[in-house]
Amino acid sequence: MRISHYILSLIATAEIASCGGGQSKENTAADGSKESDTLELPAETIKQITYEPTAAKKHAHETANFFAIEADGKVMIGNSADILQTTLIHGTDITLAPDGDIIAYTDTTGERSLVHLYDIKSQKDTTLDLGDYNYRARSFSPDGNYLAVSCQFDEFSCMVMLYGMYDSSITPIYNPDTKALFNPIFSPDGKMLSCHDMQKVLIYTIKDGEAKHTKTISCDNLCIDNDLSINPICKIQLTRDHKKIVYTCADYGTERENFRHLNIYDIKNGEILKILPADKSCQDFEVSEDDNIYFLMEEDSTHSVACLASLEDLSPVIISKENFANATALRVAF
Repeated sequence: MRISHYILSLIATAEIASCGGGQSKENTAADGSKESDTLELPAETIKQITYEPTAAKKHAHETANFFAIEADGKVMIGNSADILQTTLIHGTDITLAPDGDIIAYTDTTGERSLVHLYDIKSQKDTTLDLGDYNYRARSFSPDGNYLAVSCQFDEFSCMVMLYGMYDSSITPIYNPDTKALFNPIFSPDGKMLSCHDMQKVLIYTIKDGEAKHTKTISCDNLCIDNDLSINPICKIQLTRDHKKIVYTCADYGTERENFRHLNIYDIKNGEILKILPADKSCQDFEVSEDDNIYFLMEEDSTHSVACLASLEDLSPVIISKENFANATALRVAF
């Protein structure tokens, strides 16, 4: 069933809450969009552009620390030693499939933002026909079976859904309070999904593509400083053991509206650990299945480097040979 059917039902039964104003608008449109094919989404067609979990095949990478980095209007793929290629992607919100073969991203060049799948080897670019609203790619499940997507009704109202990569299924995920959710991110083991509505962190268990709300945490716990806040582009991800939350939070005490801290919140004792120095901003991060945090740490206001910090030792270690101008996203394949 198309997502528009879910949305019409949702709008008919509840008023979508406004999630505040005055926030920076997420991701300006890119120029020079590449024309893409549009799928009608039969399952056999989806399988042609994705991958079988049990198939013995050579992935797009054969090395550790395999990255997709969005910077300076381009998406590059490579590892800590080299940038291997620059893709044909013209979009934002990149997320890398676990085996490193496919990049999901958001095309904002048209009247609506649309989710695309880009095959790294074949360079085939395909648009997902999800409905009549604005959609953004967010997070692949670690098994590669699902893509978490944000569906934007208007500037401030958003819901979340899981798109089945093999059967084209669409499963909506509801906020039990306000019907607004942002930035869905899978935990490294794929058993949990975290979202937020800028006021609360909502945690869901995931089983067979179904999401069940299990826990709510106030964003005030994560942002104890009055100048800190969770906005729509802030990211929240559980660690593999589900005991900690790694997250970015906006700092409105600075003159830069895109300045974001990278912190860890201990769910049990409420302790907050800071990963970056106070004068450094993090544009994006990802927690890996081996309990490492990969992230973009700025060198100055326009250049960033790819870094790694272990959950056991939070000291940032630079792992990229070069820096990246205006970097906005980093994703890692395992």
